[in-house]
Amino acid sequence: MRLTLSTLIWILAIGLVACGGVGEYRKTGGTYAARGPACEYRVIRNRIVDSYEELGVIDLDAFSMKQLPDNEERFRKVVGPVVCASGGHAVIPALSLNGRWVHGTIIRFKPAECDRCRTDGIMTKGGS
Repeated sequence: MRLTLSTLIWILAIGLVACGGVGEYRKTGGTYAARGPACEYRVIRNRIVDSYEELGVIDLDAFSMKQLPDNEERFRKVVGPVVCASGGHAVIPALSLNGRWVHGTIIRFKPAECDRCRTDGIMTKGGS
């Protein structure tokens, strides 16, 4: 069987989409320095009491709903590089009715208005 270039491209594209990766990142806030490829950040699933700025939103993309992240660990693997590259301190996920993690809002805490940010380790070791 002979593989043509177009067939190979389709196979690779389906393979990448099947992994459930970041479909689209839209910047909505300020520009900050990247925090390093493996920075620490929070996944916040409850009410936020500290002041923050929204930096951007991530819409996850996959070939089917089953391939979207279904837990925090898988969600972190997909969005982590984008959160760190955008200078974010946290991400607020949105879940589908099926329990799949489909969207994330990247935020950055405002240090002058967030005492816990320094004490909880979010803004330490290059995390500012």
